[in-house]
Amino acid sequence: ENRAACLDRTAELMEQHCEELMGLIVAEAGRTIDDALSEVREAVDFCRYYAQQARAQFSVQVLPGPTGELNELSMHGRGVFLCISPWNFPLAIFVGQVSAALAAGNSVIAKPAEQTPLIGARAVQLLLEAGVPGDVLHLLPGGGASVGGRLVQDPRVTGVCFTGSTLTARTINLELAQREG
Repeated sequence: ENRAACLDRTAELMEQHCEELMGLIVAEAGRTIDDALSEVREAVDFCRYYAQQARAQFSVQVLPGPTGELNELSMHGRGVFLCISPWNFPLAIFVGQVSAALAAGNSVIAKPAEQTPLIGARAVQLLLEAGVPGDVLHLLPGGGASVGGRLVQDPRVTGVCFTGSTLTARTINLELAQREG
C-alpha cells in the first residue's frame, strides 16, 4: 500500500507540474507541445496503473487448502533493478519503467538517456517528493556504454528494464544470461 500511495502522489505531482515537465520535454528532447502533453499524461497513467497493480498483485492472497493448513501466495521484489530509458520518450518510458520496478518492491537505479538527463532528474525529484525513499531510488545519468554498460555487468543488479536498440538489448540479455549461467 505504501508503494502504491507514493505512485499515486507522484501522479498528482506530475499533474501539478505539467507545464514545467512539458517545457523540459520540448527544450531537452525537441518534442512538440502536443507530444509533450501526451507524454506527461502517459507518465501519470503509468504511475496510477502501477499503483493499482501493486495493490492487486502484492497483497498476500490466502489460497484454499486442507483443513488446518494455511496456504498463502505473496509476491516480492527481486532486488536492485536498473531502468535504462530512451531519448525519444524521456518522461513516459522513464517513469513507466521506474514505477513498475518500484511497485514490485525493487530498489531502482534510474539511468535516463544521455540526451535527456534533466527530464529524468526532475521525474526522480518528484518521485522522492512523493515519498519514495532516497535509499530506494537513485538517478545515475551518463553515457550508454560508460554508465549503462557497467551497471548491467554489476552482479548486484538483479534485473534490467531497457527500451532502446535491438543490438543493445541483445548485449544486455547476453550479459545477464552469462551471469546466471
